Amino acid sequence: MSNNRKFARRTDSSRQQRVPPKLNVENKGLKDESLAALEDLVICSICLEKLNEPRMLPCQHTFCLSCLKTLITAKNLVKTGLKLDLSNELKDIHCPVCKKEFKLNNRIESLEDLPKNFQAETILKLLEDNTNTPSTANKVVDYRCVKCQTVSENEGDHVCQHCLQVFCSICWINHISELDTNLSLLINQIEESRTRLAHKAQSFGGRCDQLVDAIKQSIEQKIAKIKKMEENVLLEMAAIKEQGNVLHDMINARVNAVKEKVEGIIKDSKQSNKISNYMNVHRETAKLFDEIYQYGEARIVFDADKIRIDQDKEGIYQDINDKDNLRTEKVDNPFESVTSMVKYYKSRTFVPRLLWTKCPRPGGVGIAPWDPSKIYVAATDTNNILVLDRSKFKLIKKINNPEMLCPTNLAFSKKYEEMFVTDKWKHCVHVFSCDGDYMKNFNGLGLKSPDGIAVGPNEEVVICDTGNNRVIAIDAESGALLYTIGKRELHIPTSVAIHGEKIFVADTGNNRIKMFNKDGLLLQEIGAFGRNKGEFRSAEVVAVDCLGFILVGDAGNARIQVFQPDGKLIKIFGSSEGFGWISGIHVTPELDIICTDSRKRSLRIF
Repeated sequence: MSNNRKFARRTDSSRQQRVPPKLNVENKGLKDESLAALEDLVICSICLEKLNEPRMLPCQHTFCLSCLKTLITAKNLVKTGLKLDLSNELKDIHCPVCKKEFKLNNRIESLEDLPKNFQAETILKLLEDNTNTPSTANKVVDYRCVKCQTVSENEGDHVCQHCLQVFCSICWINHISELDTNLSLLINQIEESRTRLAHKAQSFGGRCDQLVDAIKQSIEQKIAKIKKMEENVLLEMAAIKEQGNVLHDMINARVNAVKEKVEGIIKDSKQSNKISNYMNVHRETAKLFDEIYQYGEARIVFDADKIRIDQDKEGIYQDINDKDNLRTEKVDNPFESVTSMVKYYKSRTFVPRLLWTKCPRPGGVGIAPWDPSKIYVAATDTNNILVLDRSKFKLIKKINNPEMLCPTNLAFSKKYEEMFVTDKWKHCVHVFSCDGDYMKNFNGLGLKSPDGIAVGPNEEVVICDTGNNRVIAIDAESGALLYTIGKRELHIPTSVAIHGEKIFVADTGNNRIKMFNKDGLLLQEIGAFGRNKGEFRSAEVVAVDCLGFILVGDAGNARIQVFQPDGKLIKIFGSSEGFGWISGIHVTPELDIICTDSRKRSLRIF
C-alpha cells in the first residue's frame, strides 16, 4: 500500500461510495427510532448518559470508567479525623445491575485494566457520525482504520465481526492479539467461576446438613417430650385402674359379708331379733347397692390434643343469666326458614315443663312413628323398655325379654313397624314388633358394646359399634351389612342421628360431632375438648330436628348445645336443677325436646 494511498482522503463526492454492509448506515436508511434503539444500548446504568470510556465488567455489563470510579469511591470512603479517605478494605466491586461481586487485585486502579467494550464504542461513533452529518445526500464515506486513521481504497482491509470496526492490516494483528488477551481473561474468569460455584455448593450442602441435624434434634426432643407425657398419662391411668380394682375388692368383700349375714339371719331360729336384724341388713344392703351403682360411673376422658386424662364429674350448667337467653322477637312459624328457626331457639328459655325422677338409669329415648302418644325409654338397670303415656305421663307398659341384658338405645322403623334396641352387654341388636313382642336379634355382626342407633331414609339400620370405633349400616330385615363408616376417624362413637343424606355421629373419644355421607366421606366436624362455648367434655348424644339443627348432649359439661346446620353455635342450655349425665335426646316434630339423665335417673321435657 503506497504512502499516497495511505494518507489520501476520498473527496470525490461524484464517485459512488461503497461501504461494508454492516457499516452502511445511509444505504439502510436508519430511521429515528432505530437511532433511539441504538442509543439505549450505550446508556450507562449509573449516570444514565451515553457511555464515556466504556469499561466492561466480567459479567458483561458496561459502564463509564469515571462512573465506576465514582461509585466505588463513594461506597468505600472512611472518615479519619477531619478528612475522608478511601478505605483500605477496598478489595471488590459489585455490579450495579446484577449485583455480582468481582475482586479488585489492585484496588481502584484495577478499573483501568477492565476491557473496553468495542461494540459500545462502535455504536457511539456511529451515533456521533450520524449527529455530525447534516445531510446524508452529500456525505463522503472513507474507509479509515479506527486505530491509526489510515485510509484504505478498499472497503476496509479488515472488518471485525465482533466490534463492527474497520482495521488496517497492521492494526488488525494488534486487535486480534487484544481479542486473544480478552479470551485468556475470559478463561480465567470461567475458572474462577467454577471455583466459586464449588465453594457455594459446598457451603449450600453444609447449610442443608446443619438444617437436617437441627430438624432431627428438634423432632427427637419433641418425641422425648411426648414420650414423657405418655409415660405420665399411663402411670396416672394405671393408678386409676388400681384404685378401681381396690375399690372393687372392698365392695366385693362387703357383698360376701352381707350375703353371709343374710344367710345367718335366715338360719337363726330366734324370732325375737328377726325384725331388727332384717331392718339392719336391709339398710346395709341398700347402701351396698348404691355403692355398686356408683362404681365405675366416673367417665375417664382422654384429651388427645394436650395428652392428658380428665375424669368427668357431675356438673351443673346454669343458663338463667346467659345473655344468649334474652328473648328476641316472637317467632310465629319457626319452620319457615333456617333464620326463623334460629330466632326460635334463641328466644326459648328451656325451662323443663315436665320432670320425671323415677326412671331407673335411662339410656336412649324416642317416640314410635306409628303411635306418637307414647314415649319409649331404654332402662339399663331393669333390662327393659319403659313405655310412657305422653299426655298423662304415666308408665303404661314394660317391654322385656330374657335375651336382653343391657338395653342402651333404641330406634324405630316406620315401614316395618319394628323397634330396634342395642344391647351393650350382649353385643347385639334386638328387634321387637310394634306390640312389644320379641322377634329376633342380629348377633352375627361382630358388634362390641353397641350404643347409638338410628333408622335411615331407606329403612337401613345405622348402629354405633362403640367398641370397634366404627358406625355400620345393616338391612332392617336380613341384618346384612350394607356399609361401614368412620374406621379411621372415630374413637368411641356413642350416638348417631340421620338427616337427609347426612349421618351425624357423636365421636365421644375425640369430643366432636362428625358428619359423614353414606360413602364414609367426612363432610364436617364441630367441637373440641373443653368447657367453652362450642366445646365438649364427652359429647355423649346427638339429635337432629326437622330442619337439620344439631342438638348435642355435652354430658361432661352438663348441658345441651344447639348448632345450626352449618355448625354455628346458637344456643346453650341446662336446667335449674342441673343435668347429671345426659344419656338420650329426642326432638319431636313439634320441637319438644325430651332428655334422659342416667346419673340423676330422670327424664325432662323442654
